[in-house]
Amino acid sequence: MNTARIDLHLHLDGSLYLPWAYETSLKRQVIPAGTTFEQYYDMVFAKNTKDHSESITKFALMCAVLQEREDLYQAAYQLTVTLAEKGLYYAEIRFASQQHTDHGLSQKEALQAVIDGSRAAMAEHPEIRIGIINCMMHKGENAAANWQENLETIAVTGELLGKGAVGLDLAGFENNGDFRDYAPLFAEAGKRGIPYTIHAGEMGLGQHVLDALEMGARRIGHGVNCVQKQEYLEAVLQSQVPLEICVSSNVKRDLNYAAHPVRYLINAGAKVTINTDNMVFARTDLANEHAQLQALGVSREQLWQCTLNAADAAFCDEETRQWLKVKLAAEGK
Repeated sequence: MNTARIDLHLHLDGSLYLPWAYETSLKRQVIPAGTTFEQYYDMVFAKNTKDHSESITKFALMCAVLQEREDLYQAAYQLTVTLAEKGLYYAEIRFASQQHTDHGLSQKEALQAVIDGSRAAMAEHPEIRIGIINCMMHKGENAAANWQENLETIAVTGELLGKGAVGLDLAGFENNGDFRDYAPLFAEAGKRGIPYTIHAGEMGLGQHVLDALEMGARRIGHGVNCVQKQEYLEAVLQSQVPLEICVSSNVKRDLNYAAHPVRYLINAGAKVTINTDNMVFARTDLANEHAQLQALGVSREQLWQCTLNAADAAFCDEETRQWLKVKLAAEGK
């Protein structure tokens, strides 16, 4: 039984194939001519960032190489092929269309490019299915800073919902401004019938998890800081809203692997799913995440339950969900 079959929390810009990203960065003049691959590697994996708010700026280096339709298409194609080769059945790749308009693409064109790239790869690898999550962003001091861009993200996601797009997210530095100020945006998404997850309680307060639940999130991105207070944890347990746990991504700075609360959350009865977040930045894949957790005492049965949780929580259509469950049922026998 291979428990590493579904990844619901996977960022495109944090999971690029580095040799391709390097060559394309040179081609697009994102990095100076003459930059060696070793120097580029040091840029990508800079270790001198002071905190989370500074470390997430490295995504800007990757977004800069994803401003042309052909590059977004190729990145999505490559990642889908990689996931298929790693044995995944289903994944939801997320990115923020508003971060890819610097060279004249509209948000809809950026989203369509990623959808088209993933679909081309699926045509060659029918053993995997992919959904695309479009991210609204925390930018500036508060929610007002890019309100119109976020409204456009909602609109284009609604247009392409069921046509490759499967949902919305809110990503970025979650401690910018009042978290609850984003509530009207999610209310608008709800009116359009768009399912959404929200990054909450990763870098910020556990209270953000409660805020995300109140804003109607069907899943929580990370959510690990719900362990800060018993009332936060109780809300997660009572709601049974799935948590998108990404262990390796969250242990590089503040925690060692064994100190991550994932085991506690599983044992407490939270609806945990296991994901990678950023395969390149975290230097991981889904098989590694599951292997690391097994080494820490999470049983194969518990990991399998996390995979079943992910199948239930996926933002896919019902036909895909039934296809996925048939695949998992055959493997679980």
